[in-house]
Amino acid sequence: MRIPDKVVVAASVALLVLAGVAGWRYFGRAAPDGPPCAQQQPGSFTAQCLAQARAAAGRGDAAAMMALADHFKGRQPEEAVRWTRAAAAQGEPRAVGAVLEACGAGRAFTLEDAQAVLPQASVLQALDFRLGGSCAPVDLAAARAFAPASVLAERDSARLCAVAVRYGQLRMTREGAQLDSLAAQQLLAECERRPQASAAIRHEAQAVRQMLAREIRPVHISAD
Repeated sequence: MRIPDKVVVAASVALLVLAGVAGWRYFGRAAPDGPPCAQQQPGSFTAQCLAQARAAAGRGDAAAMMALADHFKGRQPEEAVRWTRAAAAQGEPRAVGAVLEACGAGRAFTLEDAQAVLPQASVLQALDFRLGGSCAPVDLAAARAFAPASVLAERDSARLCAVAVRYGQLRMTREGAQLDSLAAQQLLAECERRPQASAAIRHEAQAVRQMLAREIRPVHISAD
């Protein structure tokens, strides 16, 4: 029996529509057991979205690497560390910060890990590290070469304040006696004007600035 042409055309159109929908779902990265992967939080990835993240990370996608680190945090800490390290090597900002902030003996990352990602760090992240804000001792050469005025316009208020306080405190030590006190006070004052920074760090910046203004150096009393 011959099938009418109209039926054949209608069936063809229906197949094309279904194929189009299927293609849209695939390229839209929709997961059959959940919402599209882009709408899922890494901590609750479906199996398909986890596989997609792994594939993207394998292609060098730093954001996918960080998503995997977030997914495995609390599940498989070693996997989370591995993916954080990989993302940091690609310059992913959160991963770089995580390595610099959690390095040292008995911690997730080593001093060597931190030094390896330092070239990928922001100006303030690198300064904070070199001023003793992480797992490395103070780099006096870097402190002497630092011009506080060069970072006054940086937007990361929390990090700017951390650098300001560390630099000001270093200025009050014997080792930092040659650092620029007025420049340190200017940087500390800029921290105090940053409402985005916590009240605690702004209060600390004010205290350090006032000590510098009076050239008061804290006295360390040994318990021995």
